[in-house]
Amino acid sequence: MKRYLKTLSLLVSVASTACTGSPATVALQPDFDVTTAGGPASVSIRETPPDMTFAEFAKAVKAGMQPAMPEAVQPTCVAAPFHDRRIVWHVYPIFPRGTSRLVVNVFHGSVPFEHAQQVIDDSAPPSTIVYAVRTLTGRLAAQFDKHDVQAVG
Repeated sequence: MKRYLKTLSLLVSVASTACTGSPATVALQPDFDVTTAGGPASVSIRETPPDMTFAEFAKAVKAGMQPAMPEAVQPTCVAAPFHDRRIVWHVYPIFPRGTSRLVVNVFHGSVPFEHAQQVIDDSAPPSTIVYAVRTLTGRLAAQFDKHDVQAVG
């Protein structure tokens, strides 16, 4: 059973880094916009933690991204055409432990160029989710700059 769970967890981890790159997925209406050092990006939320509504999780994602991109979060709905850069948040339950894997993928068009993930407790208060989002966004912010320099240079 342990071996099965480890295999399942590994498969979810691998799938989580590749599942959102299709052009159809990236073309979906984003939830809000942010401004990164390299320009604007659209943010999408695909799944939420157990026992958390979409609105609660969206609020936590916005609050967590704000410190890493202070001038950036624009909570209004975004109109097409959407930005080429897309930041996509996912939550994958890890059974039977009562935890989930919080994953963020970053795309330029349909091409993924960065991702980060962190395990969160399903019973964690919203402030813990905000902190996890802040931590992951902070890790990715440096990668945005690196990617932009490589793309230009």
